[in-house]
Amino acid sequence: MSEFSAEHADQRLIGAPPGYVGYDAGGELTNAIREKPFSVVLFDEIEKAHPRILDKFLQILDDGVLTSGRGHRVYFSEALIIFTSNLGIYRTDEVGRRVQNVSASDSYEAVQAQLLSEISRYFKEELNRPEILNRIGENLVVFDFIREDVAEQIFDQMVNGVLTDLQSQGYTISLSDGARAALHALCLKNLANGGRGIRNQVEAHLVKPVARALFDQDVQPGTNLHVNALEAGTLTLVAV
Repeated sequence: MSEFSAEHADQRLIGAPPGYVGYDAGGELTNAIREKPFSVVLFDEIEKAHPRILDKFLQILDDGVLTSGRGHRVYFSEALIIFTSNLGIYRTDEVGRRVQNVSASDSYEAVQAQLLSEISRYFKEELNRPEILNRIGENLVVFDFIREDVAEQIFDQMVNGVLTDLQSQGYTISLSDGARAALHALCLKNLANGGRGIRNQVEAHLVKPVARALFDQDVQPGTNLHVNALEAGTLTLVAV
């Protein structure tokens, strides 16, 4: 929704009014729902949109209907609408500084309470649009931080995915127990950046070093390889 930060960007959703350029094209949102009413519509990071854009959702959330710029009534009664947001992770303190509102060390119950409180304050005091929050009602789902057990699963899936992709290109690569343990420690030492942070570490310490080793050693497809040792940003790759 960062693409809808301008006030006039609502015309992309519902279409330009009569007499304006793009009137015949209609709106991206209204056209999509008219063509496929049974849809899941995801609005990612909704807080980055202009507040006037949020007003367009009042009628959708209340009546399930939106009137396009061409005058067509578009029905959302069969659509599943999902908003995602980072609201509540940070807050503004008494002197106007942006400070962290919750941390991974907090329990899920504490995270949930803090986020819901900050979301309520944002809509009521900062946006001055409590009616939007009222229409959302109790349908707020607070996601927890990525904890150690979930991070383990993400790490395993990403590493296995990399090895599978390499195998599909003709490179069968295995990791020694020590190399995998070293990679695990590097990727999971800081979970503050979530799943993307784990992916970035996998790329930095596995994907790029493997690609560099394949290039430097001129390894041909069909070769079985083994990672003996792995350190930050480098590894030892040998043919087996």
